[in-house]
Amino acid sequence: MANRLARAAGTRARVRLRPGGGYRVEVALPQGLPVENQLKVIAALAGADRYGHHYTHTAQSVWAEFDQEQESSSSEQL
Repeated sequence: MANRLARAAGTRARVRLRPGGGYRVEVALPQGLPVENQLKVIAALAGADRYGHHYTHTAQSVWAEFDQEQESSSSEQL
């Protein structure tokens, strides 16, 4: 996911572990990002558990959070 967002935005992705488990990916959005790339960013965000957009008058970024995957209880019974 981090690579997909980074390629779409043309910038470096930052990945952080979340305190409760899982991780958060953030990527800056450059000004003038082509519509095709904007659509790729949106498509990548759709796979997240949560996502958002942060902007100020000088910068924009998007973030996506992913919960820690739980192992199936059936695999523990084997």
